[in-house]
Amino acid sequence: MSEPPFRTVSIFGPGLLGGSIALAIRDNLPTCELRLWARREQPLQLANSLGITHTYTDARAAADGADLIIFATPIGAFEELARLILPAISKQALVTDVGSVKAYVHRTTGELLTDRGRMFIGSHPMAGAETQGLEHATPSLLQGATVALTNPHGVAPEMEQRLSDFWQALGCRTYSMQPGHHDRAVARISHMPHIMAALSARNALPGDVPLPDLQRLAASGFRDTTRVCSGAAGMWADILWENDVAVRQVLTNCVNDLHRLIFLLEDQDRAGVLRWLTGAKETRETILNHEQN
Repeated sequence: MSEPPFRTVSIFGPGLLGGSIALAIRDNLPTCELRLWARREQPLQLANSLGITHTYTDARAAADGADLIIFATPIGAFEELARLILPAISKQALVTDVGSVKAYVHRTTGELLTDRGRMFIGSHPMAGAETQGLEHATPSLLQGATVALTNPHGVAPEMEQRLSDFWQALGCRTYSMQPGHHDRAVARISHMPHIMAALSARNALPGDVPLPDLQRLAASGFRDTTRVCSGAAGMWADILWENDVAVRQVLTNCVNDLHRLIFLLEDQDRAGVLRWLTGAKETRETILNHEQN
């Protein structure tokens, strides 16, 4: 790509996702001026060693003159950060985020910026890992990832297309959604699986089975099922808090389904248990089938 969709991109937050986006820009959009902001100097020293030379601890300086500003901090910090850098955000610039909850972000940060004449479109790259921090960032994290774009504030289609082109230049696919629909979908496809992983881990230890037996028998099934709950607990507490309505509905459905399985086992209904498990297998294959197309 000879001309990048945005000439100057400023990323606020040098964590796993923000860092991976920065490295993907470094590799795929070499003519783009890449900026990285952090509250502390330490992660920026690592960023310098990775070839990211424009680093800042001054948030307004990082935003000044940027064409695209990406919030990659915890969601709860977005609004405060937006207020802080607002005087430095050009009215021609676009602000986006990478948070996994969208209605809350648009209701707070999005409205704050829109009411003051700035442009905001939400982004959610469906990419992540149980590791944390810039030291684990990799541009390959974004390869093939779907990025949901949410634009309820009515930013011009041309600007949304530029944002889509940006993500695609980093190896992603883009998909436009309404914020509420997005949040209901990720509650089922992302937030609930994380809760189930945590539930599996939480309930493995209590009881009358000695710990050494559990440790010796724990194998790939336990590791794979519980892997995602090794992520940052604070970040996930924020996600569940900010998407609580959709998450509570999904958890209610899960509880009802678990009761159904308990009743089947109590009734010694082997055929019913088989149908329950077969339904789970078929649902998984239906959702993931698009990867084969």
